[in-house]
Amino acid sequence: MKKSIPDTENLLETVALDLSHDFPLLPLRDALVTPGSSTRVLVGREISQNALQASRAYHDLILLALQPDPDKEAVSPEDLPLVGMLAHVQSVLPLPNGCWRVLLEGVVVVDLVHPEKLDERNYFSSKISLRLYPSVDESLTKLVLAEGVRLFEQYADVQNLSVDIVADVKSKGEAFATYMAMLPFVRISPAQKQKALEQETLDGLGRTINAYLQAALDAERVVEHVRDDVQQKMQQNQKDWFISEQIRMLQNEISDGDTDEVEKLVQKVKEKHFSKAIQEKLDEEFARMRLMQPASPEYAVSRNYIDWFLAIPYGVYTDTDLDLKKVKKNLDSKHFGLDKVKERILEYVAVLKQTKAENKAPIICLVGPPGVGKTTLVRSIAESLGRNFARVTLGGVQDEAEIRGHRRTYIGSMPGRFVQALRHAKCMNPVILLDEIDKMGNDYRGDPASAMLEVLDPELNPEFVDHFMEVGLDFSKVLFIATANSEATIPAPLEDRMEVVRLPGYYPHEKLSIAKDYLVPKALKNCGVENKDSIVFDDDSIKTILREYTREAGVRELERMVETIVRKRVKETLMGKSGKLSLTPKLVEKYLGVPRFLSNRLPQPGHFGVITGLAWTSVGGEILLIETKLLSGRGNLLLTGKLGDVMKESAQIALSLVRERLLRFDIDPAMVRKTDIHIHVPEGAVPKDGPSAGIALTLSLLSAFTRTPVSPDIAFTGEVSLSGDLLPIGGLNEKALAAVDAGVKTLYLPKQNEKDIVELPTTAKKGLKIYTKEHIDDLISILFPKAKKKAVRAKKEKNV
Repeated sequence: MKKSIPDTENLLETVALDLSHDFPLLPLRDALVTPGSSTRVLVGREISQNALQASRAYHDLILLALQPDPDKEAVSPEDLPLVGMLAHVQSVLPLPNGCWRVLLEGVVVVDLVHPEKLDERNYFSSKISLRLYPSVDESLTKLVLAEGVRLFEQYADVQNLSVDIVADVKSKGEAFATYMAMLPFVRISPAQKQKALEQETLDGLGRTINAYLQAALDAERVVEHVRDDVQQKMQQNQKDWFISEQIRMLQNEISDGDTDEVEKLVQKVKEKHFSKAIQEKLDEEFARMRLMQPASPEYAVSRNYIDWFLAIPYGVYTDTDLDLKKVKKNLDSKHFGLDKVKERILEYVAVLKQTKAENKAPIICLVGPPGVGKTTLVRSIAESLGRNFARVTLGGVQDEAEIRGHRRTYIGSMPGRFVQALRHAKCMNPVILLDEIDKMGNDYRGDPASAMLEVLDPELNPEFVDHFMEVGLDFSKVLFIATANSEATIPAPLEDRMEVVRLPGYYPHEKLSIAKDYLVPKALKNCGVENKDSIVFDDDSIKTILREYTREAGVRELERMVETIVRKRVKETLMGKSGKLSLTPKLVEKYLGVPRFLSNRLPQPGHFGVITGLAWTSVGGEILLIETKLLSGRGNLLLTGKLGDVMKESAQIALSLVRERLLRFDIDPAMVRKTDIHIHVPEGAVPKDGPSAGIALTLSLLSAFTRTPVSPDIAFTGEVSLSGDLLPIGGLNEKALAAVDAGVKTLYLPKQNEKDIVELPTTAKKGLKIYTKEHIDDLISILFPKAKKKAVRAKKEKNV
């Protein structure tokens, strides 16, 4: 303290004769002066400087009041609190900027009575009355004071206050003086100090100051606890760093600097800019590697793990070429036909260009027989879009780990095929071919088809978790295209996530164009024939190959036959037989040998009991001949040709339908019980099943019983019910292909297959006369005129 208490008392005695007059009032922004303490303040406002000048007439005494809003420039008397401080102006020092530096010493707490602004002198003034703090209970006051002194001693120890300050506070004795001696050293705001001074009693003043001291101690303890935790962690980190550096230096000495490899890997990982989850995982791996010997097996496992992350093209995306005309031109130049598939791809590119939302791309599944160009079409799609291509072969996959990857606990573990495909494609948005998706199996090692669900679901594949990688990878930008030979063997949940696009087999005219425009030039190039005119394939020779040496929906075998002819011709040329070769059907037989297939031709006409049916196989459509022989016996039905259960049931239905209609042909139905019926479907080694031969079986039985032949160039396909209704069948494209190829002229179908006729190619519609019927009797009346006449005559008799 810079001013003694007796001097203050002298000042009070000087003005005690007249406390009724007004004292100048100085508003303070952010400072509060307490009795017995000195404080320096800056005074810049004119109204405040006027009050200081006026205080000279009052023995340098001035009233102080804390301004509630320190940012408010213009203050009115109503804004000031009614509890203030009478202070002594000890010194005033003008500054160059116009402000005054004033040293004030608090004298006594007072109540302001009617503060007002003196307009003629432009400063605030107020009458005062000394503010007294009565003690309600002396014993309580002593207890509160003792608690305050104890708290202040603790506070002084925490804040490193000098011993003299504590001793001075304790020496005051009287409660009010002790509190006023404490208050300047307590780190609280001026507003809080003002609140303490506004207490009505000495006990209230003490409790308020004690509460401030206790809160400050609690806050300091929290800060000290946090400081200790931070210091402890820093010491632990420093210790860990020191130990790891020692280990690193020792390993460098042992392994001749091999541990620098870890730091190189760390740098490579930083350059990849992985996601936060991947970066945290790799940081853990690096921490383990630093504690391992480079020669240990665990080190090799961790190194392999990190190498896989570095091999993934994380964040690398190729630009997709969204020029529809260019994509269409590229597809047309490399693939003949396949109009529906090309149209679907163009629709995909159009939507992608319009929305730019690759994460919602559908999963396309191309379903068709072998050799129709599914795999090469997907490769062409990737080239057309300007994307990288990767192939994942799923045929025969039985282990779920092939899809999700092996866990790192296994020796020789590796990521799944999809992560490997990304590495092979060198980008995160390639076209990935899921080849032979219908040929996946399952055993005790899991169900790979179920594991595929997460890969193909657009809602799940943005965070596909491979067991080896252990963190999510984004597959949402990948364009998945699957291929399959049979839709029936694709698991239902997997098929539900894909859009099936069916590829029918090629028609003969399409195969002819493919051979001339694609296969022959390719074979000449593969065999090194530079002069393309040295070997000429005419249309008749290609048709001979198609008809007599291949039986397929695609063109794979046709390509092999063409290459065989070219190879043989190249051998002859090198052995001295030069000159141009114009291929003829005779030369085809010379180069390829005896024709391999003759059974697909239609039988000779005039045989009753023989009907031409159509069948669907995994390699396309085929002619299915139905032969029926009637023998004397006991009504037995004999079925041969390796028929399935469904086809046997169709034969039973056909027999019931025929027995019901025999009377129309003047045949006693009872003769069925005396006749053995033998139904045979040629090529007995080939399994056959399905309901679509129902019409052909019925007509074959009826032809045998009535001894009426049906022309072999009329083909039938469709299921028949016990009531005689004709039911629709599938695979019409493949069956129509087989019919045209075999020379069928007329085709009868169920009425409900009319919608499928629209999708047949123009050549099939032109090459075949296609009729649809609703009931088996409609066919019987056309093919068996006797039955028609019998029905008309019966109708006339009934009318008579």
